[in-house]
Amino acid sequence: APVIAPHVPLSIIQRSTPNFSPGRFGFPPVGLVMHTMQGTLPGCDSWFANPASQVSAHFGVSLRGDIHQYVKLENTAWANGRLEMPCPWQTVATSPNPNYESISIETEDNGLPGVTPVSDAQYEAVIRLVVEVLLPLHPVLQYLVGHAAISPKSRPFCPGFRWTDS
Repeated sequence: APVIAPHVPLSIIQRSTPNFSPGRFGFPPVGLVMHTMQGTLPGCDSWFANPASQVSAHFGVSLRGDIHQYVKLENTAWANGRLEMPCPWQTVATSPNPNYESISIETEDNGLPGVTPVSDAQYEAVIRLVVEVLLPLHPVLQYLVGHAAISPKSRPFCPGFRWTDS
């Protein structure tokens, strides 16, 4: 595992998206959902800025470790779609929409999700984002899943083996 340097301030660049719902409809986030971008961070920025895409995530993390925030944590990103039953997420869900109870993190893979490994910089950025930002704001976060845990039929390989194989 890479050495994490907490003495360097974490930099999060704000990016705009029209694709979110204000608030969380009374549901606090209880889990982090990892995604793979199937592309690059600039491509993700562009896609999330497009109203026609109807998709967003709270954060995107590049292979270089750059972090972009698209949706404020108090709002609902549209990354996870609907529950596809049966799925592992249904055992923790209390809402009908998994987006209400999750914080979503997209990770750059240069369009090669089955080939591009998680870089040390990307790994460090995600860990620092979780430890330094997300857990202090949402100490009830208790689950870490891939998108496939919510959408096993339509997204069976998201985030793929990038985050599970070492």
